[in-house]
Amino acid sequence: MWQRIQTLWLLLAGIAMTVLLFKPIGLLIGPEGQGYAMNILGLYAPATNALVKSTWGLFALDTIIVLISFATIFLYKKRILQIRLCIFNILVTIGFLIYLGMQIWQICSAENLEFGFRFWLCMPIVSIILHYLAIRGIGADEAMIRAAERLR
Repeated sequence: MWQRIQTLWLLLAGIAMTVLLFKPIGLLIGPEGQGYAMNILGLYAPATNALVKSTWGLFALDTIIVLISFATIFLYKKRILQIRLCIFNILVTIGFLIYLGMQIWQICSAENLEFGFRFWLCMPIVSIILHYLAIRGIGADEAMIRAAERLR
């Protein structure tokens, strides 16, 4: 299981999205110059660190992506199911990015704020790329197994 390269890709994809749970994804700056920190759980006020707006939907989607990434690693005997779960995870990650964009746009337009990106916002894109690499590795394993079965 651990000697397969797709296991490494799936592990890294899960880690990338886990990091997103704990790191800030952006900084929203108001007209008076005050900055609001935004992470997956919500938007926080600068001085009091109080929650201004909750984004629990982002947290739920990110948690689902992480759980599926790690669970897919242990389904190494069911390669077709692994491929399907990787494709599903890519689609959920794309939905996560769309929902994140909608949340940012809604918050910025309602409060007249400007959004500043943080490095950690690229983690969903990294996760999509790693899932694609895992699909390629799983497909190569499946092709090798099918070729070996034909020789018997």
